[in-house]
Amino acid sequence: MKLSFIVIDDRELDCFIAEKLIQKTGFSTGNNIFNDAVSALDFIRDHANAHHTVILVDIMMPIMDGFEFIEAFERLPDATKANYKLIAITTSLNKNDESVISNYPSVVGILKKPYSYEGLLDMIKRAFA
Repeated sequence: MKLSFIVIDDRELDCFIAEKLIQKTGFSTGNNIFNDAVSALDFIRDHANAHHTVILVDIMMPIMDGFEFIEAFERLPDATKANYKLIAITTSLNKNDESVISNYPSVVGILKKPYSYEGLLDMIKRAFA
């Protein structure tokens, strides 16, 4: 299966690492990288008909954090949301954060930084199983 990817992370190094791991999976037809969640949300609204797209979203970001992004994403039309699978990326070990994140219907899983190729690959396979 070929997939598109959106990476939302305020750290350029983390975006670079994510791109390399995504390329290694062999699933990628293209990546869109955003250093802020507001721009990513605008892009998603403009590309509502995208198919088979995985969004990797960092939870801890300035301006609009990952929680706010996910909440805004959940308010999009169901037809739009159906085209995307969200994977939350976090450095937090806070169990409360994990519990909150996993309760959003669009989130298919959580990866803790630094995440591995194997962890990403497993999450992608579970998202489209």
